Amino acid sequence: MKKLNIVSSSMLFFCISVQATEFNIYGQGHLSADNLDDSLYVTSSSSRLGFNGSYVIDTDLKVIFQYESGVDLTGQGGNDGNGGAESSGQIFTKGRPSFIGLEGKYGKVLIGHMPFLDQWANDYNLFADQVGDLGNLWEASGVPGRSDNVMYYKTPRFSNVDIAVTYVPEEGKDNSDLLLFKANYNLKHLKVGVAYTSVGQGINADNDHTAAAVTVGYTHGRYTIGGGFQLENDIAGLTDNDRETFNVGASLKVGANGKIKAQFASSTSDQSESDASQFAVGYDYNLAENTVIYVAYALMDNDENVRFSVNGKGHGDKVVPAYGVDPSVFSIGIVYQFNYGLLK
Repeated sequence: MKKLNIVSSSMLFFCISVQATEFNIYGQGHLSADNLDDSLYVTSSSSRLGFNGSYVIDTDLKVIFQYESGVDLTGQGGNDGNGGAESSGQIFTKGRPSFIGLEGKYGKVLIGHMPFLDQWANDYNLFADQVGDLGNLWEASGVPGRSDNVMYYKTPRFSNVDIAVTYVPEEGKDNSDLLLFKANYNLKHLKVGVAYTSVGQGINADNDHTAAAVTVGYTHGRYTIGGGFQLENDIAGLTDNDRETFNVGASLKVGANGKIKAQFASSTSDQSESDASQFAVGYDYNLAENTVIYVAYALMDNDENVRFSVNGKGHGDKVVPAYGVDPSVFSIGIVYQFNYGLLK
């Protein structure tokens, strides 16, 4: 009888532990063929593999975690849209958003490698990880898309509003910390984001690099429309080295599975001949719930003193043009996603 009680207690403890644990494996494979200025590239773009889940401590608190790695399905490594890491010949490349934290009725606290400027650059980005990604302009001046050593807090949602604070400490390098405030307003079809960040440039810089942004996205029926505005001051710590960037875009569902989309972005600088504009148009088709094929065309118009890429940011095989050159690219791609709950 005593042995039976021990076995029963062990089984009960195991069942309770399993019920309190959620564990998922997920990933994305994104491959495309890109014709960039008459040169053909076979590209893996922000492909990834990850694990996430939670463990319930009590009714008001749980541990949450995520471990995610970039994957290069072409095997070339490095230039795969996951942030750049020397991994030639390897499948696994650079770490993507990964963290451990706590979530409860007072909000969410996380520590790890997590989004920074990506917290607003992808609020309304119709070509995320494709050619024509907004990040080609929004993230080109030095504010990182993601950051290491992040401490993050996000409030619960009150009256459709939540606020997040992101901090990256100096870690022995004076005046090199990063601070970001992001507020979101969600109301049925409408989403509005407001952000402000300060990026320390070290003890030898005159100023911090600061950026403020507003994003808007509206969805109704078969169409979406949205855009954003970003103002950067003292880029790289240099006084009056400022840049303004805005974008506008729209999409329309066509038939049961298709979507056409277009997006325009423009970036202007106080520096001479340093403006740029990007235009992208594309068509997505859902082959299945988790599989999309697409075609996209994007063009970057660079002034003579800048060299913005049209196929960078989350897209692989980034090519940085010469100054004043206007790159264009036609892309055909496929994106497959999966998410399997192993414990729930």
